[in-house]
Amino acid sequence: MTRNINNLIDTPRGLGRALACLVALLMGGAAYAQDDAAQAPTTIQWRATDTAGNPVAVPETGSISVVLFVKAEQDRSVEAMQQIRKLLTETPDAVGGADLQVVVVVSGHDAGVGASKLKDSGKCPWPIVVDTDYQASGLMSVRVWPSTVIVDEQGNQIARMPGLRESYTKDLRAYLDFAHGTIDKTELRQRLKTHSTVASTPSRVASRHLHLAEKLLEKGRTDLAREELQLGLVSSPDDAPLQLTLARVHMMVGQPAEAMAILDKLDTDAVAAWRVQTLRGRALVALKRFDEARAALVEALKINPDPAEAYYFMGRVHEQAGEWDQASQAYRNAFEKSTASQGLGAGETADGG
Repeated sequence: MTRNINNLIDTPRGLGRALACLVALLMGGAAYAQDDAAQAPTTIQWRATDTAGNPVAVPETGSISVVLFVKAEQDRSVEAMQQIRKLLTETPDAVGGADLQVVVVVSGHDAGVGASKLKDSGKCPWPIVVDTDYQASGLMSVRVWPSTVIVDEQGNQIARMPGLRESYTKDLRAYLDFAHGTIDKTELRQRLKTHSTVASTPSRVASRHLHLAEKLLEKGRTDLAREELQLGLVSSPDDAPLQLTLARVHMMVGQPAEAMAILDKLDTDAVAAWRVQTLRGRALVALKRFDEARAALVEALKINPDPAEAYYFMGRVHEQAGEWDQASQAYRNAFEKSTASQGLGAGETADGG
C-alpha cells in the first residue's frame, strides 16, 4: 500500500490523492477544513520588530517598501545591499518624490548572530529583522537568497526579484519608477526587456536551464529535465538551485543515494533550508535510514512554510517505528496542508520544486 502511494508523490494531484487515501484508512475518512493562512497572499501584510526594538510595517503608509532577504555572510547578499545603497546614494530621485523604506531580513537558524554581525559591520544602514523560522520569507514566497520584494503603500507586491542578476540595479530602478507612478506598465516592460539583452553570464545560463528543467518536470519528462540540469551545471557547477533540483530528479527516478551525494555537498546559503531538509528526509526514508530521516524532517518542519511533504515522510518514519498514532497525525497534517496550499492539484510539486 505505502509503496503504491509513494509512486504518486511526485505530482501535486498525486500527493493529494495519496494523502487522502492514507487519511481515510488511518483516520476513518474524516473531513478536514482548509487552512486559508497557507494560501499565498494577494497582498502583503507584515509586522515585525527590528534589532533595535523598533516596529517595522509593510506596507507603510506613504512609502514604497523594499524588503531585501539576505543571508548575513553570503557574498551575494552583501553585494545586493551595496547595490541598493549605491542606487539610492547616486540617484536619490530613485525614490520618485515619495518616501522609500528599505528593510533587510536576515534568514536562517543563525539569523540572530548574523544580524548582529551585519549591524556592527556598518554595511547595512537600514532596519534589520531576524527571521530565524523563515516566517517572513514564507509569507513573501522567498526561496532564494538574496531576494528583493517591492511592495507599494497599499500592500500590493510590485515585484519579487530572486537572486542577483547582472541587471539588478537597473531592474530595481525600473520597478521603483513603476511603483511611484513615473512610468507605466508598457515602459516598465520595455526597460526590463532592454536590460535582459545584456550578454549571458554563467548565472543567467544556469537560470535558463533551471527554468526549462522545471517546465519539463511539470510534464513528467524527467529524462530531458536531467539533461537540462546537467547542461546548466557545466557552466555553473556550484549553482545550488540546479543541484537541488537535480537531487529532486534523482529521487523521482528512484536514486536516493545519488540524491544524498548532492545534498551532502550543497551550499545551503543559496536555497531554502527547509527544501534541503525535506528532500534529505525523503532520501533517507528511501535508504531506510529512519533515525537520520526523523532528525532531518524535524528540522524541516520547524522552518517549512509548505510542510505537506515533510509531514508525509514523517508519517512514513512513524509507521516504520510502529508509532501508529503519530503516523496517523502526521498523515492527517500532510493532507490538511496539501489541500490548503496546493488545492489537490495546484501549486508546487510535492518534492519541493
